[in-house]
Amino acid sequence: MIRKTVIITGAVGGIGSATAKKFAKNGYNIALIYNKTSPKKLEKELKEYGIDIFSVKMDISNEEQVVKGFAEIIKHFDSVDCLVCAAGVAEKEELIIDRSKEDISRIIDINLKGTIYCNREISKYFIGKKSGSIVNISSVLGDVGCAGEVVYSASKAGIMGLTKALSKEMGQFGIRVNAVNPGMIKTRMTSGFNEEECEALRNNTSLRRLGEPEDVADVIYFLCTDEARFITGECIEVSGGLLI
Repeated sequence: MIRKTVIITGAVGGIGSATAKKFAKNGYNIALIYNKTSPKKLEKELKEYGIDIFSVKMDISNEEQVVKGFAEIIKHFDSVDCLVCAAGVAEKEELIIDRSKEDISRIIDINLKGTIYCNREISKYFIGKKSGSIVNISSVLGDVGCAGEVVYSASKAGIMGLTKALSKEMGQFGIRVNAVNPGMIKTRMTSGFNEEECEALRNNTSLRRLGEPEDVADVIYFLCTDEARFITGECIEVSGGLLI
């Protein structure tokens, strides 16, 4: 059996690891891209599925590391079929007038420029293959914005624009590009909310619960499969009906 292969950035994070497990259960080989947190625990879980796992340490905001890392991944696997860009950073709530240059650069460099670098490198490969699927992780805040998280919102809006524009460039080569816009998902990134804040968010969500990483992973997986073969350029909200 020829297995398909997916590359996942931010693979050790909440959404990234849930996505890796979803693909592993369905027989995909996986390239795990991580930066600061070790992937060893996740690798151990994934190996139970008998798949090929290849981990690469990479700061996606560093163009040279992205170019080198993607070349290593493509060389390791016979074929790569999908890219999921789940790497990203949030920001503490703060007015933009108080936001430092370093803070702004970090958020834009990782969330937006890093995603662009990864999309660019895999597109070079997918064009030669004449097929492939890219799924970028944006946010509902990229669509509606959020006071106190202006730079984060801008970076996620940029990912939505990237997704829509790149889908128009890549469609002629049989490559699909979509995005998923999560709402309030229970991950390490959102662990700073207290119970009162979480309760308010639950009450402001149509389904009256917070999202699980698996809720997002299921949509990501669907977008990478043949069942979504006529879907491209879409930014799909996965928020439980967040009433912003």
